[in-house]
Formats: sequence, structure tokens, C-alpha cells
Amino acid sequence: MPRGAHAGARPRTAIVVQRAQFGTPDSDPAFVVIQFIGILDFFVLIVAAALLRKNAPAHKRLILLAILAISDAGFARWLGGDFHAWWATAGGALSQVFFLVSDILVLGLGAYDLVTRRRLHPAYIAGASWIFACQLLKNFLNHSPGWKTVATHIIGH
Repeated sequence: MPRGAHAGARPRTAIVVQRAQFGTPDSDPAFVVIQFIGILDFFVLIVAAALLRKNAPAHKRLILLAILAISDAGFARWLGGDFHAWWATAGGALSQVFFLVSDILVLGLGAYDLVTRRRLHPAYIAGASWIFACQLLKNFLNHSPGWKTVATHIIGH
């Protein structure tokens, strides 16, 4: 279960929550990277959608992708602890389960393009690639010892 504020929360909220949890069993200072990159992920997709608002197909896809980019926390909570435990015993990386449902929906949007247009829309390709790149960066930094040191400093400890 993701600890702390929702990925779409302001950076200050993520810092305050992690600071309050520091030293408790729920403490995970490195987790702020999930929140920070989630905010950046959403922001970039929304700005791209706003810039392409006169291109309805691109705009709609980017708005949907922006929503899916920040839906990971809600879906991870929805799946619950039993699913997380099963996923871990099945050999899945716990951090990747946070993105599982969102990723299925992102891929579903691509499948819709393939079925209805017989090709992927360029905005979908760019947006989905951005989301998956952000997820890789979140996972990498969240498990990086160097980032944990930086994150602990960011939250004031």
C-alpha cells in the first residue's frame, strides 16, 4: 500500500506526511519520489493536452492518460493487502503492483486505438511512453540507496 499522500497531492503534503511518519513502521522517506514524479507525470500530460486542445483526438487521449497516470494510488488501495501479499509470493515486485491496474487501462486505450483506427494515435504513443518511463524512474529511485539519503534530507531528517 502506498504510504503518504496521493500522487496528485502537492509536494509539500508529501513532505509533511513523510516527516510525520519518520521513525514509525510506516516510515518510507524514499517513497516521496513516487509522489513527486507522479505530480510531474500528471503536469506534463495536462500541459500537453492543453497545448493540443484544438486537436480533439490528441487532447482526449492525453487527458485520459493524465488521469490514469495519477490513478495508481487509488487502484493500489482498492486491490488491498491480500492482493499485495499474493503478488509478492508470486514473485512480483511490490512496487510494480501499484501501477498494475493503471497500466492495464493505459494498454486498453491503445487497444481501442488499434481496433477503431487500426493504428496507435501519436498522442497515445507519446503519452503512454511518458507514463511508462516515469514508472521506471519511480521504481528505480524508490529502491536506490542514494535517493533514500536525499529523500531523508528533503523531509528534514
